Amino acid sequence: MISAGIDAGTKSYEIFWLDDDGADKITFPTEEVRENPGCIVNALEEIKPDVAAGLSGYGLPVKAFQELNEEDISLMTLSFDLPSLGLREVVNILKTKKLPVYTIPAVIHLPTVPAWRKINRIDMGTYDKLCSAILALYELSQDGIENFVLVEAGFGFNAFISVRGGRIVDGIGGTSGFPGYSSSGCMDGELAYLLREFPKSLLFRGGISELDVSEKEKMEWLAEFTLKGVRAAEVTARSKTVAVSGRMFENRYFFEEFNRLASEFGYEVRGVRGFGTAKQSAEGAAIAANGIAGGRFSGLVKRTGILDAKGTVFDYLTPEFRTRIVSIF
Repeated sequence: MISAGIDAGTKSYEIFWLDDDGADKITFPTEEVRENPGCIVNALEEIKPDVAAGLSGYGLPVKAFQELNEEDISLMTLSFDLPSLGLREVVNILKTKKLPVYTIPAVIHLPTVPAWRKINRIDMGTYDKLCSAILALYELSQDGIENFVLVEAGFGFNAFISVRGGRIVDGIGGTSGFPGYSSSGCMDGELAYLLREFPKSLLFRGGISELDVSEKEKMEWLAEFTLKGVRAAEVTARSKTVAVSGRMFENRYFFEEFNRLASEFGYEVRGVRGFGTAKQSAEGAAIAANGIAGGRFSGLVKRTGILDAKGTVFDYLTPEFRTRIVSIF
């Protein structure tokens, strides 16, 4: 079985595939995908996977791309004024193809996350962050570790996912958590009010990278914010094990400073290596795809709850917010 996982990132798209003979990947700059969304589809047609999964934005319960409707795509992108990193265009092209591509849920869709933790949340970790957690669970469970916090520190957003007893039980998403390298993370309510209507592109701005300080200082400050996210996620993971993944951990200054701070609080930091080929989120998506098709990772994928995911990102809004928001969809 050839299983492919697709990551749609702020800086790059990546397709990772594996079979019994090994693994490989192909990467496209996000700007290239915006200009030519067909490049992803062409690559998948050349790979000829038996099953693929990913490209799901804010997540959707498992569903074949050919079955997606406009409401599904709107729920995946949550965008009116931004081309969603090229995502909508790629999805629309894939809908017309016969490729076996499936959506992947986000953290908020999982039945393993208690409902009260979802109140007035939308971004508890998008599908790609969930996939990184799946890869971390696959890797750490081989050492008997089933309680940990997964930190995904990407170029755009950071996310923190709590895993307890081998199940994902909580999450803090990139737009609801602490500042990332290029994004501001959660927004002060007063600032949101003063901005009034603002374009979605602002969610990708306001991060550490915009500060007028040295790169070393940026990494030190980013490390502190990242550790704050770990401390918050530890409440539900109840573990001092921290699995780290994402582009920012490739930065030496950031990695060293994060390790130093983490050691002061007694954390054990473990890098998520996975198959050592592609971005962790793309590799995790390939595991998810394999499990969806009943392959060798089906037991792991079933335990994550993604096959039982349901609902929408709006299901846990309190009445005042729901009335204001859901009507526009």
